[in-house]
Amino acid sequence: MLPRMAAGADITLPRYMTDVWHAPLPAVLAFAGVVIAVLGALVPARRAARLSVAEVLRNE
Repeated sequence: MLPRMAAGADITLPRYMTDVWHAPLPAVLAFAGVVIAVLGALVPARRAARLSVAEVLRNE
């Protein structure tokens, strides 16, 4: 969006202002987000898997 706004104002922006994300960085951040989400869900899921059906129904 920034390059379009600069073009509308007839100015030229330097590359360091428009090229802020390089290709590998968003991929690494997305992978790290998935890893954090899986690790965060693992503890409650393991705890729930250890419960018996009777314990679950009694707590409902």
